[in-house]
Amino acid sequence: ELARQRERKGLLQQAVVDFNAKPKAGIKLLLDHGLIEESPRGVAGFFHRTAGLDKTKIGEYMGEREDWNKAVLYEYVDGLSFQTMTIDGALRHFLSGFRLPGESQKIDRMMEKFAEKYCKDCPGIFTNADTAYVLSYSIIMLSTDAHNAAIKRKMTAEEFRRMNRGIDDGADLPEELLTSLYERIVAVEFKLRDDGAKDLDAALEAVEEPGGHRDPETLRRKYRAEAQRLAAGAQAQ
Repeated sequence: ELARQRERKGLLQQAVVDFNAKPKAGIKLLLDHGLIEESPRGVAGFFHRTAGLDKTKIGEYMGEREDWNKAVLYEYVDGLSFQTMTIDGALRHFLSGFRLPGESQKIDRMMEKFAEKYCKDCPGIFTNADTAYVLSYSIIMLSTDAHNAAIKRKMTAEEFRRMNRGIDDGADLPEELLTSLYERIVAVEFKLRDDGAKDLDAALEAVEEPGGHRDPETLRRKYRAEAQRLAAGAQAQ
């Protein structure tokens, strides 16, 4: 029994080394030796409970477009609990276990799944997952603005509230929710990636149509453009 435990420990350690070098090789070793369940849930569980894994490699693996990898991503997110968390706290927790991959479509897919799970765990805060999706990108943009020294004129609380008007299925979110969110992000940097500075005016333009008109599809297109910018920053690292 002791010998089997040592062998298993050695194989797990080797799987971590292999995964960090080539993710598919590490997962194959685990599956070949029956160390994890042969399912997306088994792989997601390995990511959750295993120390020493390269967080960039985890993000790359879950970001692949194959159905298996997408299923691993969904199981990974479903394995997290955001209950009782504010959306910024949940987003910090979500992104603490991996690094965003360097492709906008992959980032967008991850953010959509996060928004869906947050609304499932915290019902009643937002009308639908689109609100959580849009607000999540607003949080990232605010953090970049507030904590990047290259941006001289910082976004004010009023500008942040204005940027997010009408995002809750056409309705405004409570002013106190946005104000407290603004204060927390400005006080504590939102650790994501060194994704470069973005001018405040461009950030506001990304979510505000002339005359204040915002339709959901326009917002989603503009936030996908923001995802592309994040991806460019990821690739530059």
